[in-house]
Amino acid sequence: MRRALMRPWAAVKRGFTLLELLVTLVILSIIIGAGVPLMLGMAESMRLQGAAQDTYALLQYARSDALRTTEERFVVWDTDGANWCAAVAVSNDCDCLTEDCSINGVLRQVNGSEYTNVNVAANFSAGDYTRFDGMRGLAEGNAGHVAYSLTDDGGTVEAEIRVVVSLLGRVRYCKATGQIGDYTAC
Repeated sequence: MRRALMRPWAAVKRGFTLLELLVTLVILSIIIGAGVPLMLGMAESMRLQGAAQDTYALLQYARSDALRTTEERFVVWDTDGANWCAAVAVSNDCDCLTEDCSINGVLRQVNGSEYTNVNVAANFSAGDYTRFDGMRGLAEGNAGHVAYSLTDDGGTVEAEIRVVVSLLGRVRYCKATGQIGDYTAC
């Protein structure tokens, strides 16, 4: 076995120099500084899309439950400042912020507390609710849309998604403003 000759003047380098560590820290701070605002914007976008998707599911449930039971079903929206909710009910006067709108012990409801900074505006023919009839699932006289939006500090709408109910009871999404999701334009 041959021994490697050791040179006393050739020191073995281990670790990093101070300059290498500083360059690494600068690069990491630039990446993190750019990434955090993007992640915050993405979180708001996901909350907006989540509110619209949950409302879509709520409307589809109300329509299918009306057809299943052959009884009319209402989806009501109630707002009180930043608080809002939407619920499936047997009547149009149920206030889901203060009352239990459950049907046969089953509560189908979307709460604004789960979607911070998301604003809602219900705009239906009959007011702040829509109705599906129990015979054909139609929304005759109760068509319209509910708009979910994100606003900046000045109150300008940055992005808005609408969940639209047609006269025939068809439920669909559309994008009114903003660069959010792959929704079709309204």
